[in-house]
Amino acid sequence: MTMPMRPLSHWLLVSVAFVLVVFGPAMAQEAKLQNLGGGRFMTETVREFTISGLNTIRITGPNNLGGSLTVTTHPGATARLDMVKVFKVGSEQTASEFDRDIDFGLDTAGTSLTITVHSEHGAPWEGSDQSARVELTLTLPPDMSLEFRGRFFDMDLTGPFRRVDVKTEYGKIKVADVSERVRLVGDYTAIEATRTRGEIIAQTSYADLVVRDAIPSVEHSARLLNQFGSIVIEKLAGAVVAETENAPIFLSDVVLLGSGSSLRAANAMIKADIKEFSNAQLDVSNSNGTVILKVPSSLSARLNCSVGAGGSISTSGLMVQTHPDLIASDRLEGICGDGKGAIDVDVSGPGQIGIQGE
Repeated sequence: MTMPMRPLSHWLLVSVAFVLVVFGPAMAQEAKLQNLGGGRFMTETVREFTISGLNTIRITGPNNLGGSLTVTTHPGATARLDMVKVFKVGSEQTASEFDRDIDFGLDTAGTSLTITVHSEHGAPWEGSDQSARVELTLTLPPDMSLEFRGRFFDMDLTGPFRRVDVKTEYGKIKVADVSERVRLVGDYTAIEATRTRGEIIAQTSYADLVVRDAIPSVEHSARLLNQFGSIVIEKLAGAVVAETENAPIFLSDVVLLGSGSSLRAANAMIKADIKEFSNAQLDVSNSNGTVILKVPSSLSARLNCSVGAGGSISTSGLMVQTHPDLIASDRLEGICGDGKGAIDVDVSGPGQIGIQGE
């Protein structure tokens, strides 16, 4: 069936691009209004499919309806979509009215399956003390790609997936097990990415950004951007670009490889525990903050450090070859080992730089 056209900003569009074969009725369970008590009501619709072939899921959310999206994978060629509407209202009649204002539909075209969830413009819960939300739970075969566009959604996406691409606001993104490319962009959105490989991009504001067990591709540095929120990296092998302001950057169990790594912050701390530094290049900049780098005592790199008036530079646990003309209270230039890599650290203002060999 084909749904009538409505304004895109009030649609939740899930486009699953794969070869679809449906055995039996598409609808396994129809929605019935249930009273959960305490002014809460819900309906649930379940659809089950048997499919062959793998490609992409695209999800676009409306501006006036939030909720949650949970995606998991399982062996085999079956897919299941559980769609729940939850209402917090004053009466069962109002819950029934809200229920009618949120629709699910199904449309197929070629190798694409489109599942739609839409709400009317000016829905009755807007601007009121009553609420409506949708909770989507999707189970798919492994190694598909996911895309999401919307607001007010909390997402928990657990693969294995080939690619994940999310753009959202005012929500949470939790992603795990991506093999080729992950791109997570949000405002006021907490991001947590685990076991990601290939091209890695994450950007948010006013929330924490956490990346665990990442291996960026040789062609692309991991790019992690934040504003007024911290960046935490726990275990990474490759090159990384991390930038934020008025919040710290923390790295642990990191292996830096090749060129293109940089850490930039303002009015906050940068602290990096670098396990290996293999012919790498690292550029660090901060303003009115502290930079602490823990590096292997066998470090082979050129050091170039500078700090503003009132700041300080210190090294420990390293053999640094230098010249008296290259050492001052606000500057240090020298070579560790064979000098095959490069570490440049600049702190503007009265900050501190500490480089510790371990």
